[in-house]
Amino acid sequence: MADFAQMLKYFREREGLTQRELASKLGMSAGAIGMYESGKRHPKFEDEEAIADFFNVDLNTLRGKRIEEPNLEEISKAMSLYKAYATASPQIQNMIENLLELSRSIQIPEIPQLKELKKLKPDVEFPRLKKDKH
Repeated sequence: MADFAQMLKYFREREGLTQRELASKLGMSAGAIGMYESGKRHPKFEDEEAIADFFNVDLNTLRGKRIEEPNLEEISKAMSLYKAYATASPQIQNMIENLLELSRSIQIPEIPQLKELKKLKPDVEFPRLKKDKH
Protein backbone atom coordinates (compact mmCIF):
# COMPACT_ATOMS: atom_id res chain seq x y z
CA MET A 1 0.00 0.00 0.00
CA ALA A 2 1.20 3.52 -0.76
CA ASP A 3 2.35 5.68 2.10
CA PHE A 4 2.19 9.42 2.74
CA ALA A 5 5.47 10.12 0.92
CA GLN A 6 4.36 8.34 -2.26
CA MET A 7 0.92 9.92 -2.22
CA LEU A 8 2.30 13.42 -1.67
CA LYS A 9 4.59 13.02 -4.66
CA TYR A 10 1.75 11.56 -6.74
CA PHE A 11 -0.61 14.47 -5.98
CA ARG A 12 2.12 17.07 -6.50
CA GLU A 13 3.09 15.63 -9.88
CA ARG A 14 -0.56 15.24 -10.85
CA GLU A 15 -0.94 18.98 -10.37
CA GLY A 16 2.23 19.63 -12.39
CA LEU A 17 3.99 21.35 -9.49
CA THR A 18 7.63 21.31 -8.47
CA GLN A 19 8.49 20.81 -4.81
CA ARG A 20 9.36 24.51 -4.63
CA GLU A 21 6.02 25.57 -6.17
CA LEU A 22 4.03 23.35 -3.81
CA ALA A 23 6.01 24.61 -0.84
CA SER A 24 5.32 28.20 -1.84
CA LYS A 25 1.60 27.57 -2.19
CA LEU A 26 1.49 25.88 1.23
CA GLY A 27 3.77 28.35 3.02
CA MET A 28 6.36 25.64 3.66
CA SER A 29 9.96 25.20 2.63
CA ALA A 30 10.92 23.19 -0.45
CA GLY A 31 13.28 21.24 1.80
CA ALA A 32 10.36 20.16 3.99
CA ILE A 33 8.40 18.95 0.96
CA GLY A 34 11.49 17.04 -0.21
CA MET A 35 11.90 15.43 3.20
CA TYR A 36 8.21 14.46 3.28
CA GLU A 37 8.41 12.91 -0.18
CA SER A 38 11.56 10.97 0.68
CA GLY A 39 9.94 9.70 3.86
CA LYS A 40 12.70 11.18 6.02
CA ARG A 41 10.23 13.43 7.84
CA HIS A 42 6.51 13.49 8.42
CA PRO A 43 4.57 16.76 8.68
CA LYS A 44 2.82 17.98 11.79
CA PHE A 45 -0.88 17.18 11.81
CA GLU A 46 -1.81 20.77 10.92
CA ASP A 47 0.53 20.75 7.92
CA GLU A 48 -0.78 17.36 6.84
CA GLU A 49 -4.32 18.78 6.95
CA ALA A 50 -3.23 21.81 4.89
CA ILE A 51 -1.70 19.50 2.27
CA ALA A 52 -4.84 17.35 2.12
CA ASP A 53 -7.00 20.48 1.79
CA PHE A 54 -4.78 21.84 -0.98
CA PHE A 55 -5.20 18.64 -3.02
CA ASN A 56 -8.88 18.36 -2.02
CA VAL A 57 -8.48 14.86 -0.57
CA ASP A 58 -9.10 13.48 2.88
CA LEU A 59 -6.29 12.56 5.23
CA ASN A 60 -6.82 8.83 4.75
CA THR A 61 -6.35 9.20 1.01
CA LEU A 62 -3.26 11.35 1.50
CA ARG A 63 -1.88 8.74 3.87
CA GLY A 64 -2.56 6.02 1.30
CA LYS A 65 -5.11 4.25 3.47
CA ARG A 66 -8.18 4.50 1.27
CA ILE A 67 -6.65 3.56 -2.01
CA GLU A 68 -6.43 -0.18 -2.39
CA GLU A 69 -2.93 -1.02 -3.50
CA PRO A 70 -2.46 1.89 -5.91
CA ASN A 71 -0.49 0.75 -8.87
CA LEU A 72 1.85 3.68 -9.36
CA GLU A 73 2.95 2.29 -12.73
CA GLU A 74 -0.66 2.30 -13.98
CA ILE A 75 -1.18 5.81 -12.60
CA SER A 76 1.96 6.96 -14.37
CA LYS A 77 0.74 5.44 -17.65
CA ALA A 78 -2.62 7.17 -17.23
CA MET A 79 -0.92 10.50 -16.55
CA SER A 80 1.17 10.04 -19.70
CA LEU A 81 -1.98 9.34 -21.70
CA TYR A 82 -3.65 12.45 -20.32
CA LYS A 83 -0.61 14.62 -21.03
CA ALA A 84 -0.53 13.30 -24.61
CA TYR A 85 -4.24 14.07 -24.99
CA ALA A 86 -3.89 17.53 -23.44
CA THR A 87 -1.04 18.51 -25.75
CA ALA A 88 -2.55 17.00 -28.90
CA SER A 89 -4.02 19.16 -31.63
CA PRO A 90 -7.77 19.84 -31.48
CA GLN A 91 -8.24 17.45 -34.40
CA ILE A 92 -6.50 14.61 -32.57
CA GLN A 93 -8.43 15.37 -29.37
CA ASN A 94 -11.65 15.25 -31.39
CA MET A 95 -10.67 11.88 -32.86
CA ILE A 96 -9.95 10.51 -29.38
CA GLU A 97 -13.27 11.80 -28.07
CA ASN A 98 -15.07 10.21 -31.05
CA LEU A 99 -13.37 6.88 -30.35
CA LEU A 100 -14.38 7.11 -26.71
CA GLU A 101 -17.95 7.88 -27.75
CA LEU A 102 -17.95 4.90 -30.11
CA SER A 103 -16.59 2.65 -27.39
CA ARG A 104 -19.64 3.43 -25.24
CA SER A 105 -21.78 1.42 -27.63
CA ILE A 106 -19.68 -1.74 -27.39
CA GLN A 107 -18.76 -3.92 -24.46
CA ILE A 108 -15.10 -3.60 -23.59
CA PRO A 109 -13.15 -5.25 -20.79
CA GLU A 110 -12.08 -3.19 -17.82
CA ILE A 111 -9.03 -1.09 -18.67
CA PRO A 112 -7.20 0.22 -15.58
CA GLN A 113 -5.54 3.08 -17.48
CA LEU A 114 -8.94 4.48 -18.50
CA LYS A 115 -10.15 4.35 -14.90
CA GLU A 116 -7.06 6.28 -13.79
CA LEU A 117 -7.41 8.73 -16.68
CA LYS A 118 -11.02 9.38 -15.67
CA LYS A 119 -9.79 10.28 -12.17
CA LEU A 120 -7.32 12.75 -13.65
CA LYS A 121 -9.76 14.29 -16.16
CA PRO A 122 -13.25 14.04 -14.60
CA ASP A 123 -14.82 16.55 -17.01
CA VAL A 124 -14.24 14.29 -20.04
CA GLU A 125 -16.80 11.55 -20.55
CA PHE A 126 -15.25 8.11 -20.77
CA PRO A 127 -17.01 4.85 -21.56
CA ARG A 128 -18.47 2.85 -18.76
CA LEU A 129 -16.25 -0.13 -18.36
CA LYS A 130 -17.76 -3.58 -18.00
CA LYS A 131 -15.97 -6.48 -16.40
CA ASP A 132 -14.84 -9.16 -18.82
CA LYS A 133 -16.80 -12.27 -17.89
CA HIS A 134 -14.09 -14.69 -19.06
